[in-house]
Amino acid sequence: MLQRLFFKNFHLAYRFDQWVRQRFTPMGMIILSGAIASGMFAVDTRRTLAYQLLMLAAVVVVLGMVAAPFFRARIQARRRLPRLATVGEGFEYTVALTNRGQRVEKGLFLSEALRTRPPTFEEFARTELPGGERMNWFDRYVGYPRWAWLMNRNRGARVAAFALPDLLPGAETPVRARLTPTRRGYLRFAGFSLLRPDPLGIFNARVRLKQAESLLVLPKTYEMPALSLPGNRRYQRGGVALASSVGDSQEFMSLREYRPGDPTRHIHWRSWARLGEPVVKEFQDEFFVRQALILDTFMGHRGSRRFEEAVSVAASLARNLSGRESLVDLAFVGDKSYYFTAGRGVAQTERLLEILACVDVCMDQSFDALPRVVMEHAARLSSCTCVLLEWDEARQRLVEALNALGVPVRVFVLQSSDVNEKLDTGPMAAQAHRLHALQVGQVEAGLLAAASAEDSTSPVPLATQGAA
Repeated sequence: MLQRLFFKNFHLAYRFDQWVRQRFTPMGMIILSGAIASGMFAVDTRRTLAYQLLMLAAVVVVLGMVAAPFFRARIQARRRLPRLATVGEGFEYTVALTNRGQRVEKGLFLSEALRTRPPTFEEFARTELPGGERMNWFDRYVGYPRWAWLMNRNRGARVAAFALPDLLPGAETPVRARLTPTRRGYLRFAGFSLLRPDPLGIFNARVRLKQAESLLVLPKTYEMPALSLPGNRRYQRGGVALASSVGDSQEFMSLREYRPGDPTRHIHWRSWARLGEPVVKEFQDEFFVRQALILDTFMGHRGSRRFEEAVSVAASLARNLSGRESLVDLAFVGDKSYYFTAGRGVAQTERLLEILACVDVCMDQSFDALPRVVMEHAARLSSCTCVLLEWDEARQRLVEALNALGVPVRVFVLQSSDVNEKLDTGPMAAQAHRLHALQVGQVEAGLLAAASAEDSTSPVPLATQGAA
């Protein structure tokens, strides 16, 4: 009950903190801090002169704030954003500023205003603050540092004001801005804050410029050598329509009369016009490579670095598989079960990265939902790579079921940075060199070690094997 009461006031405290940080200049922050420190010693005016410093600092701050309401710059701003960005990789973009006023605007600063969704109490309660175990008991109990961390994470990027050149009246001035995304998903731009320091350099007057846009941020990926699994080409029902020129597609075989249930897209319209009855194209059966990428999303809380690393590993593998003549299937469970396919003739593999940018933890379903969606497609798979958060009985049963169908499997298990246990091979005993533990903080090194370990026993690549 008490924690809910604290939670209701966190937003007010956070907004005040952000207001102070944006409206006061660095010099203003020093004077404000001096005023607060003087106030602590100015209680007894007979024994100390600290009250004089307090009054002086207060007068300077008030003088700086008095001019702020009179700032009325008429500026229009437009962004030119890239189509996509990536976590941790700063990017530059252009902001076009047009001065609609009658005078030159000098000494201005511009800051992005990102729309930030406040966390719900349930999200707040379930989220673990990284490094929270090292905090004092008061901060852990009250929880404001955790709430502020969630707000900063939800904002999605590091934002800093930058100086603008002189803006001439009636002219458009392009300026270069830089932003570094700190999380994947959509960045929501609400507008800009146009700032002008007062003559004393204490307080920033502010004008808000509305310009709503969004930008999709892809997950972080790691450089890794190409990985291959043994396996055969599999028959793909409707392969021509699905895969175009992938694998051993020979497309058209012959024409025949229409039969109920034939897809309308196979109708040969010229023959129908000539013969007066429907005729369809007949295709040869198709065999080609289809590789599955399974992402484990089942955790009891959000904010886990281990889950974010699992998404990054999945994104790295999706990119690793993109250069091959095969289909790549991505399977995971969110609010429902998802199964996406990419590859030549279906969709670009970049589409899988866009999907992974928005994947979230699943907390309201059991792990059994993932094997169900995977086994529906298992008969068509040439190989499967699993990115798992645990290596328990439920996950081992999924691997065992794939092994029983003759599907070659590779497994990556994400472990916390403080865990360094050797995994029990379980159903991977016959192919233990394809079972890899990746520690948070050492994922890239772990992926390189996994590739090296598999190279020593590397079989014939999938693309060179014959049809099953």
